[in-house]
Amino acid sequence: MTEELVSIFIMGKRHVVPSGLTIMSAMEHAGYRLIRGAGCRGGFCGACATVYRVPGNYRLQVGLACQTVIEPEMHLAQIPF
Repeated sequence: MTEELVSIFIMGKRHVVPSGLTIMSAMEHAGYRLIRGAGCRGGFCGACATVYRVPGNYRLQVGLACQTVIEPEMHLAQIPF
């Protein structure tokens, strides 16, 4: 069984990651080491706030990286503390 891969953009750089991951898991899969903004990883602390855009929608959206599931061609940017 093959794993479906999707493209996402993290801080403008394209990465191919497995579908169904949360933003935080996708970033780690892409090789990012999360030192700050990883907090509780359960949605309680709010330390992993992320701004993102999806294709076809010009509006910026905000979500917690530990809970928001990635979408194909999603553009991500972490909010500085």
